Order: sequence, then structure tokens, then C-alpha cells
Amino acid sequence: MNNFFKLNSLINQAYLLVFISILIGAATTFIWVTSNNQWNTFLNNAHNSGVSIYNTIKYNNDLNAEIVIKKLNTKNDITNRKELAQYYKSTLPFKITTLSISNDKKRNKDQGKISLHILSSKLKYPLAKIKNLKNLTREQQLGKVIQLVANYCSTTILLIRIDEGFWHRIDGNKAWSCKAAPNDQRLFSILVFIISIIFMYFLIRENDLQFNNFILNLKNNLKSPLDKMEVLKGPSELIQIKNTLDLFLKVQKEKLEKRLMVLSSISHDIGTPATKLKLRSSLIEDDQLREKLETDIDQMIDMMNGVLSYTRSEMDLEEETEISYISLIESIVFDYQDLGKSVSFKKPKEKNIGLVSSIFSGHQNKMSFHLNQNHPLLVNAKPLSLQRAINNLIENALKYGRTATLSLKTTSQTITLIIEDESKNITEELLENLKQPFIRGKNVGLTKGTGLGLTIVSTIAEQHGGNLTFEKSKTGIKAKLMIKR
Repeated sequence: MNNFFKLNSLINQAYLLVFISILIGAATTFIWVTSNNQWNTFLNNAHNSGVSIYNTIKYNNDLNAEIVIKKLNTKNDITNRKELAQYYKSTLPFKITTLSISNDKKRNKDQGKISLHILSSKLKYPLAKIKNLKNLTREQQLGKVIQLVANYCSTTILLIRIDEGFWHRIDGNKAWSCKAAPNDQRLFSILVFIISIIFMYFLIRENDLQFNNFILNLKNNLKSPLDKMEVLKGPSELIQIKNTLDLFLKVQKEKLEKRLMVLSSISHDIGTPATKLKLRSSLIEDDQLREKLETDIDQMIDMMNGVLSYTRSEMDLEEETEISYISLIESIVFDYQDLGKSVSFKKPKEKNIGLVSSIFSGHQNKMSFHLNQNHPLLVNAKPLSLQRAINNLIENALKYGRTATLSLKTTSQTITLIIEDESKNITEELLENLKQPFIRGKNVGLTKGTGLGLTIVSTIAEQHGGNLTFEKSKTGIKAKLMIKR
């Protein structure tokens, strides 16, 4: 029951979003409909006011107290702007809309003419928007005109003459001006709707970011020796997934540790009998049989050592540290050269890396950075694992290609070590398949090996955020060990 009220739960957030959506939808619809009804009522009242003005002037009926009618002492046509201005009674400029209303149908008893001047401070009224005006009686036509005036919500003075009677000055601003109009809440309802949509978007976006952070954290953890992920903030379901994965990773690490312990014990236990077997095989007088037996014993020991190395690489127990990649490669190459192996290293030549000038730097000239062969190429890596990977690639090149030529290719994001050999009877597709454990090529002949070398290298490359690939070259095969800087 307590979990039902926790808003950090995805299901509860979904319930909340549905409830808010219904509530906001109902509220905005109610505000919109209510505002429309109030506005329509206001326009209908304006129409009725126009009808009442006609009946008051024509038949002396009672009129709404908010409308002031003043009889003028003139029956003549008023066309002079100065004369209209004295009836407008304001120093502000005004615009004139003139209209003549009549009904010429013989069947209609209400025949005659209504002369009308609308004096407005804002606009001339678009009388053409009134539809079917001539099909209405005169009082209805006057109602439609007043309704149009109210629709545009401006301060107006009306001058009306019915038939050939006296002119009347009408001031109905208390009934149909902007101050009398109801507040239009439709804009407010749209604003509430937009704000609710933005709120729901950011709530969903926040959960999306938290899940993306979780995925990134999980990817980083796969390259880390830790048995649990970093502390996360987010929905309770995400925390549960994270805790379950932490438990799973812990169990898997424990299984690997037990496997390594068992393999170490087996290797130790086999080591002693293997040594005894070697001693006893030396007593065999048959040279051919003795050599075969010693070869089988060495292969068994190599197999156990290879499995241990592979398991240690899978355990990923080594911590990262900042090292000079070039110094590491040089030390490995020098060791092989001391043994008389055909291994060489081509240092990176001087390289000019152009940098884009910042708009905040105040410099218009482009800047550059020179990378020469003495640059250490610092990288965060696991030195022992990386050394093992490079050794395996060099050994593989020497076994099947007789030589190993090392070179580097760098970018701002990665460093790629290229090891080129002179192998002729092997393809890059075959080498890609050889990254699988315990698989060896068909051309190995009597070459020693366990089929785990490239598997270990591929695993170490992935732990450094990179990969191991192969491609054909003019002289043989290029093995490319790419790691992130």
C-alpha cells in the first residue's frame, strides 16, 4: 500500500499522468466552453439591445438603464465631419462607419429607412461580414449591427435616425464595450494546457535520461572490475533492476573466482605429476617416443597456462593507470630484439594537428599542435593486460608470418597499434574466426599453441573500449589493436 503513494514509481507516475491529463482536459474544456457561452450571451445581449433601441425610438418602449439615448434637435442629414465630432464629444480622433438600413419587402409592414453613423475610436466596422442582413426586419438588422459592434469590443457612439424623424445619440458602452465584455478565459485554458504538456514532457524526459544514464553506467561497469554499478537516482523500478543486476554481477564474479581457483588448483596439482612424467620420460631410451611424450606433456602444461591466462583476463582484476603507450611498446620490442627476433617499431612521425580557434579566444589565426616521435602518448590502461595482448599478437605474427612490424595510428579518441607480418597462407576472415576460444588455423603444422591467444587479445581490447580487427596488406596480414585514449 505504501508503494502506491510513491511518485518515484513508473506505474504511479503513469497513473498520475493519466489523472492529470483527464483533470487538465476537463478543466480546459470547461473553461473554454464557459468562456464561449459567456461571450455568446454577451453578443446576444448586444443584439437584444439593438432591438430595444429601435423599439424605444420607434414606440417609446422602456430601455436598459445602461444605454443612454439623447434626442437631437435635427432631422437633416449629418454628413459633415465637424458636426459629427460635436456629437462624439471627445478630443480623440475617430473613424466613421455609415450605414442605411431598410426593408423593401411589400409583405413586411415594417418598411422604411434607418440612417446610422457609428463613431469609433479604433476602426471602421466591416459591415459586409453580416450575412443575410436584408432578409431581416429593421429592428433585427439594427440588432445585428450592434452585435457586430460588440464583437469588436471598442468604444463607440451611435447616431440613429428612423425614417424621417429626429436623430438620436446612443451611448451604450456600458452594455457592449470592452469593459462590459466578459473576460476571455480561452487563452488561459490554452496556457494551462501547454504548461501541463510541458510538465508531462519533462517528467517523461527525466525518466528517459535516468534510463540512459543507467545504460551508460551498465556499459561502463562491463569494462570495470567492480561487482556493482554506481549509485543511481530514478524510479523505483530502475533501482530494482539495478539491484538485481548488481546481484547478478556479484554472483558471476564469484563464479569466475571459484573457476579460477579450481583451475589454479588443477594446474598446481597437474604441475607436479607433469614434472615427474618429464623426469621419467628422460629415462626412455627410444628418442622418438621420448620426444613425443615430452611434447604431449608440454602441450598439456601450455593448455592449462592458457586457460588460466584467459580466465584471468575475463576476471579483469587489474586497475587502470596512466602509462606511456610508446614506452610500453618500445620495452616489449627491445625484449624481442634482445632475443634476436625480427621485431621492429616505427615511431609516429611529426604530425601537425590543426585546432579550430574559439570565438572566445580573441585570436583570428588558426592554432596547431605538433605531435612528434618523442611524444609519450599517455593513455589510461591496464599495463599488464595490454602487455600480454601485444605479446600475443607479436608471437602470432612471428609464428605464422616470420616478422612483426609495429606502428601506431592515433586520433583524438583512439590509439590503434598495427602489427604487420609476412604471412601468405592465411586470410583476415580466418583470423576473425580464430578469435574464438580453442580454434586454430589449418596451417599450424607443428607450431605450438592452445588456440586462446587471439581470444585473450580480443577480450583485453574490449576491456579497454576497443576491438581487434584484421586486414590484408601487401606483405601479409595487419592485426589492428584499437583502444580508447
